[in-house]
Amino acid sequence: MPHHDLTKRPAVAKIKPTPGRNVIYSDPSIKADPDARGIRLVVGATTKTWMLSKRIDGKVKSFTLGRWPDLPTVFHARDVAKERIGAIKSRTDATSTRIHTLLDAIESHIEQSDASDQTKDYYRDQIDRHLANLFKRSIDELTLPDLERALAPHVDEKGKPTSTQQHLRQIIGTAFKRASLVRRIPDVAQALKKVKYKPKNNKVKFDVDSRWPILDMIDEKKRRNLIIGTAWELMLFTGLRDKNVRELRWSDLDLDNALLHVAELKNGTGVTFPLADRVVASLRRLPRHSEWVFPQYDAEKHIYSCCHLHGEGARATPHDARRLFTTAARRLRLPAYIIDQLRGDVEKGVQGIYDQGSMSHQDVNSIAQQIEVECGSVPVSNIVQMTAAR
Repeated sequence: MPHHDLTKRPAVAKIKPTPGRNVIYSDPSIKADPDARGIRLVVGATTKTWMLSKRIDGKVKSFTLGRWPDLPTVFHARDVAKERIGAIKSRTDATSTRIHTLLDAIESHIEQSDASDQTKDYYRDQIDRHLANLFKRSIDELTLPDLERALAPHVDEKGKPTSTQQHLRQIIGTAFKRASLVRRIPDVAQALKKVKYKPKNNKVKFDVDSRWPILDMIDEKKRRNLIIGTAWELMLFTGLRDKNVRELRWSDLDLDNALLHVAELKNGTGVTFPLADRVVASLRRLPRHSEWVFPQYDAEKHIYSCCHLHGEGARATPHDARRLFTTAARRLRLPAYIIDQLRGDVEKGVQGIYDQGSMSHQDVNSIAQQIEVECGSVPVSNIVQMTAAR
């Protein structure tokens, strides 16, 4: 094991990797410091990692302390080692408590909670939908900015937290509170109450007065992933939110009659929507090996996310599909009440209470054709001819 000065940042920075293997460095000068004994620097091809080997309860245990330059010297690594050893001896470390991630923490809370099964299922469902990646990460590496970024999408156009964000913040706070109690770590989530968010940008990330690139991006996505690409096509030509699309079952579809039923929209209503002909054709091309229209690879669950689309100088979020659907409908000068019905919005006028459903397949086919025109897929003259023929 080669020796090297690990007490100074410039000295550690000078250590170069050895191609093809890891090299472990030690510093004999730190032997006088009992808390620093056993700390080594493992230098790989691209990273330098501080490791500790220590005899605890009669057994030699080794674990990672962190990476350079986050821990610039052996003294910084020593401070982390003292905390880790203290946690192990007090049985408040991740291994002893079995709380490695925020997901472990919330499950620990649920295990001792007397909340109803409905509440517990709600917690798990919200995490699965909105916080899956955050809750899978090690709780020791999470920072306040990590939590802020997870909540940032859930604001309205004025930058105010939505009800969804308030619920998510409560769930994060509950998980961190449990982790803080059991593992005696700082409750990072407490500071979330003071965070202010920027207003949500309601603009599509390309020029809607020029040719729309959205269909090109969807076609490219379908070539690489037919399931997600078709989910995007359904969002674009129906204006449905990604949650309603992701959770769609084959039992919700009547392709022979070109109908799609959503049991519960965001506003709590259930609606049956007409489907454009091209959407029906795309859905018929999907395999049926699951109850879900858009399943994961194991077919037991639906996809978690429709992801973002990327093209040359363009980018689209799932909600952009809803914006473009609405834009195409308004450019056709469709009545506002028809657009409200197609979007699943609650109509506020008296007529809306009595109307039993005025939207039709002709409306969705017209919008589909308008979207194709905006994307340059169909010449405008063809639309004029089709409209005149009707």
